[in-house]
Amino acid sequence: MGTHFENEAEWVSSALLSARLEHAALLRLLLKKKILQPEELLSELSALASDEYVFNLKQFVAQSETQLRNGRWHIGGAKATDQLGRRLALGPDDSVLDIGCGIGGPARQIAETFGSSVVGVDHRFDRILEAMLRTAVLGMNLRISFHVADGEHLPFEEETFEAVVSQATLNWIPDKPAAIREAFRALKPRGRFGFECEAMTEKAITLRHEEPTGLFRILGWQQLLAVAGFAEVEIEEMWDESRLFYPTGPEREQMDQGERVNVRMMARKP
Repeated sequence: MGTHFENEAEWVSSALLSARLEHAALLRLLLKKKILQPEELLSELSALASDEYVFNLKQFVAQSETQLRNGRWHIGGAKATDQLGRRLALGPDDSVLDIGCGIGGPARQIAETFGSSVVGVDHRFDRILEAMLRTAVLGMNLRISFHVADGEHLPFEEETFEAVVSQATLNWIPDKPAAIREAFRALKPRGRFGFECEAMTEKAITLRHEEPTGLFRILGWQQLLAVAGFAEVEIEEMWDESRLFYPTGPEREQMDQGERVNVRMMARKP
């Protein structure tokens, strides 16, 4: 079972206190090194106790969220998340699971764009903490929750979600068949599964078999979906987005040879 934070407001209050204490410690260090004058220290400490400090923190989170969405979350960025949500026809009545949610960017985008309620899971505790803080500061924690858990062992009952999504994660899960089976188990009947990951095409000459997280062929993902019980499988090869993400390097060489590409795969539970 994963760790779940029930009281986001209490945790955010604690996080704000920790931020203030760290800020105060830095100010004392600056005073000791005579970079800051005593009167300046008193002024800065007074600011830490004000509501403006919290307001500035909220502004910082909001601004950085915009930068993150315009940056390199994963191949295709925010546009890919939007396209995936539209291809799965997500809506306000859907409960969506995001496997490998990271700091929660796509989860927040899905909740904001489609009105869905979203549950994010990630195996890294630090990512979940940041996801919770960002989500609460942005006032979205009523529609989004987070768990510390891995994709191979989801802490949910069977048939919980209308949709399951994952972006740039499944390649890094060692037991990929287990992750696909868990997604199937967590979905309600007729539920939709959509994920994006890098894969090797049938033109690929070699695969990195020595790594448990090595790239699968596209056909390999199709086979895993079929074995798990999924139907109505659709595949979209994201060549333009892949080349933009890798302007140079060995990955780009493989793409230029038609061997490697980020794929969007969608399927339905019967």
